[in-house]
Amino acid sequence: MTNPTDQPYPPGQEPQSAAGDFSQANLPLARHLIDMGDLRKARLMLEQLVEMAPNAETLVALASLEIDNPKRQASALDHVKRALELSPQLTEGWLMLANYWSLRGQVDKQKRCLEKILTYDKTNRDARDAIELIVTNR
Repeated sequence: MTNPTDQPYPPGQEPQSAAGDFSQANLPLARHLIDMGDLRKARLMLEQLVEMAPNAETLVALASLEIDNPKRQASALDHVKRALELSPQLTEGWLMLANYWSLRGQVDKQKRCLEKILTYDKTNRDARDAIELIVTNR
């Protein structure tokens, strides 16, 4: 007999199918799927959430799943940019965009993203350290 507390999903919030019909889709559940290693279901759920009610956090979460897949990188870039349009001070989005440009050897674009963070969060250690590393390596 299964203990209800051993279930990976809260009661009534289980994904309905692998095809992406998630009637109770939400960001915490998608993050739980990511933590459990079910990246495909998490991506499908996040895609549905972005379609139903896009918000900056959901867009960045979806982009984080897409960014490492060469076939989805253009989509990831679009999602990050859209998130930053919705929430211009979303540090996670700027850091992801900086990383995206870094991986493509676009150091000037990477640095501009990091500097953007410092315009609203002057003490952000991640941005400061990354800029220092860029300057040191030039």
